[in-house]
Amino acid sequence: MENENKLLASGMLSHKEEYLKTLKTYIGSQFNDGSYHGAALALLSIKHLKYDQIKVNEALNRAVEQTTNIDPKTITNKFVAIYPLLEIEDDYEAQIESALKELEAGSENKIWYQYSTFCAHTLPLSKTDEKEISTEYPNNKLTISAIGNQSLPYGGIPRLIILYINTIAVKYGTDKIKLGKNLKEFVEALGYRASYIEGGTNEQVLNQLDRLFKTEFSHETSKKTFNESGQLEINTKQVTFKIFDEKESFETLKGGFTEKTEVFVRLSNTYYKEIKAHPVPLSLETIKKLKKSPLALDLYAFISYRANTRKIIPIKLEDLMKQFGIKEELWRFRPKAEKALDSLKKFWPECNVVIKKQAMIILPTKTQIV
Repeated sequence: MENENKLLASGMLSHKEEYLKTLKTYIGSQFNDGSYHGAALALLSIKHLKYDQIKVNEALNRAVEQTTNIDPKTITNKFVAIYPLLEIEDDYEAQIESALKELEAGSENKIWYQYSTFCAHTLPLSKTDEKEISTEYPNNKLTISAIGNQSLPYGGIPRLIILYINTIAVKYGTDKIKLGKNLKEFVEALGYRASYIEGGTNEQVLNQLDRLFKTEFSHETSKKTFNESGQLEINTKQVTFKIFDEKESFETLKGGFTEKTEVFVRLSNTYYKEIKAHPVPLSLETIKKLKKSPLALDLYAFISYRANTRKIIPIKLEDLMKQFGIKEELWRFRPKAEKALDSLKKFWPECNVVIKKQAMIILPTKTQIV
């Protein structure tokens, strides 16, 4: 009770008059006192948040920029929606700075994480008109579906986006993730060079992020057992999820041009639990080197997932194509797989994997990240 009273004493309601005084500096004093005090009732929804004058100024500034009706009630309603996000931003700053320092350090020991299911099942390698694809792995099936009029994400960029958000979620134990202070910073955090031209890297990253936001995953697993009567029983479990539940963006306009764009995402509850429970560590340095080859990235994640075992694991290339969602002739796929594997071995020399005849064979191999 004592702690709650202290919290309220430093909260928004106890500083209502200070808020109203600040509000008037933004929208003027032409409204009657009843309008101001009536609007202040909206502060009840954030009464436990600490009053911070700098954040109040920032939230009001954004509220005015994002609102066409300039009156006490409208601006305050917008203010109470924005102010909590500024609290979250403080936590994100440390996350972003740490991630960028790791990127700049370029150490092979720096770690990013992939979700185990995404090690065995992958997004399309290239652009596709299909709205839904299914990838298969022993006793596993992943169906990837585009929502609405959107198309499926493809290529290296969405893979890097997923790895980035996985890493923030695992390292900092948060489902709320800020994708950089601005778009340029996020693009560079993924290992790309920012480009502002039409169709450039910035536009591609935003496009793939939107595709990921509008993609649904359905993971089906089956387990075969024999009951007491010796009869075969197949237990099937299906989980449907999105990676993100929420996506918010803020644009700061100056002189008719976008000066700053901030994007926040919130992981879905299902995906957040899954990535926390089943992360597969990968080398950030190797990821950066392979980012132009989605197939090499997929092989790296899959081999890392299956490595560190004492037995030899043979995988038919046609089965590998199924789990990677590749629909082409086997004779076309094999040289691509060999080239991607050669690229991987340049940065992971200890990768003890060979392609023989029509199979990929994973020999006893230690993971790159021990």
